Amino acid sequence: MSQMITEQLNVPFEPDTDAESTRESAQKTFDEQRKRLKKAIDVLKKRKLRGSERQQAESDEIDPIRRIVSDARSAWLGALKRTVPSEELSLGKHLNATSDELRDAMKSALDSATIKQRETVDLYAAFGCDACMSDNGQMQATPFCFTTGSGHQYFLDTARQLSSCVSHERVQTALFSRGQLTDEKLSLRWDPLEDRRYAVMWSDPTASDNKAKTNWALNLLAYRGLQLMPSVPGPCGRLTTTGWTADGDLWTWPVWTLPLSEAVVRSLLRYPSISQPEANVEILYSLGIAAMFQSRRIQVGTPPLHKINFGPARQVG
Repeated sequence: MSQMITEQLNVPFEPDTDAESTRESAQKTFDEQRKRLKKAIDVLKKRKLRGSERQQAESDEIDPIRRIVSDARSAWLGALKRTVPSEELSLGKHLNATSDELRDAMKSALDSATIKQRETVDLYAAFGCDACMSDNGQMQATPFCFTTGSGHQYFLDTARQLSSCVSHERVQTALFSRGQLTDEKLSLRWDPLEDRRYAVMWSDPTASDNKAKTNWALNLLAYRGLQLMPSVPGPCGRLTTTGWTADGDLWTWPVWTLPLSEAVVRSLLRYPSISQPEANVEILYSLGIAAMFQSRRIQVGTPPLHKINFGPARQVG
């Protein structure tokens, strides 16, 4: 079983050396041009221009740099696409694509999807929806996105790197043992043990002999599980994701007693009674659900220097 899952995950993935070098160079160029744009915008703000004078200055000085940044981003994404084990990871480092980028990626994945091979399009559906955009024009990301750049960790970039680090042996150990936390970094921060605030730690979390540990294989397996957690437009254009409350604060999930197919699990996770487990215990039992658990999404610190974690799970049904 572990060998079959390893092959499905396409790990460990080793990108072409030349392609990886091109990706790194393109990413460096994009990052440099993005910094240049930010600096130019800051300089323009300090000049405190108003009305038509500001519009003209922005057209002459900022718009050309914006076009350069757009071209650099396109070149980087093109290079990235040639170095990833799965197409959805070519969306960028983070879930901050524009509506056009997300829509084009979804269409491409949909064209190549079949009934039995739909992993990529399902992951795109989990990431977000091109109809739900933030005020800055970027996609609203799934509330499962906990790594947003703090500590130089990004959601998609972490998943990409995990694909190169996970091996068959790691998958086998994760599936058939207690999955010890022996790895450092490269975490999606979905384990409540990664909440390392002083108040919940026995010893100093910043001490050199007390580094945060995780399990790479479990993180990658959990990432692929997002295929079962699609996101759709909710009230007022706000993204709504399977199992989450409307405010993206609480996630609820079932534990079942019998082996279920993927299709049945999809249906079960979206069953209406899941959102109100305390009021529907008899219905849940009739579906083969033994218990319902809930965890809170916790933000520590102020963006962009903040951490996001799950709190400890509690049984709610």
